Amino acid sequence: MTEPQEPQDLTKVVSRAAVVRQLCRLYDDARYLEVGVWRGATFDKVPAARKVAVDPEFKLDPPHGERDEPGSEFHEVTSDDYFARIVGRDEQFDVVFLDGLHVYEQTLRDLMNTLDHLQPDGVVVVDDTHPPTHLCSLPDRDQYFAVRDYLGETDKRWMGDIYKLVWFVQTFCPHLTYRTISDNHGQTVFWRKPRTDVPQRSLREVADLTFEQMVAGEDVLQLRPWQTIRRELRRDLGL
Repeated sequence: MTEPQEPQDLTKVVSRAAVVRQLCRLYDDARYLEVGVWRGATFDKVPAARKVAVDPEFKLDPPHGERDEPGSEFHEVTSDDYFARIVGRDEQFDVVFLDGLHVYEQTLRDLMNTLDHLQPDGVVVVDDTHPPTHLCSLPDRDQYFAVRDYLGETDKRWMGDIYKLVWFVQTFCPHLTYRTISDNHGQTVFWRKPRTDVPQRSLREVADLTFEQMVAGEDVLQLRPWQTIRRELRRDLGL
């Protein structure tokens, strides 16, 4: 299909919603799943024929129970519950956005569950994979707030240790290609294309990866401008 062009403003970083919106427009009658919706800042801006929202506690305005949106579903449950007992066994999505709990292990579970419901030419976007500071990368949310308040910091970007997910995929998922967006806050885009660059690491090495090691090995993230990534995945997936 011919994709409508997203207006470009080179003075601004690309937003979460713009990334997901442009991906959904690559598919006819796109099927979209978002895990970690909260206030709907991204979900409400995404055009798709089918939209599924998953969050243990929605803060939507208007509330999800008062919405009349054909093609949309709202599941106020954890992602584990959704994948275990709600999603249809054969249901597939074209685009999935994972923005749930900002910790590596939970996001890894979400990604593994997502791949069972991702159509062969589908795309997964994982949020917050490139924390800019050590403070942002603290995996414990309460600890993050305690340290932030102690330091008198005003930065509200808690990203946790999701960056470890990229190291996991590079090591243990050679069937996935990925790139991390360099011109926004840090989202990594995954799609199915085999890779030959498979380093030798243990599960423990990935789990123990520190912020300092992430900075030293930043090339693992495969940072690219969003438009470059979009062209690459379109070529690889024939979109």
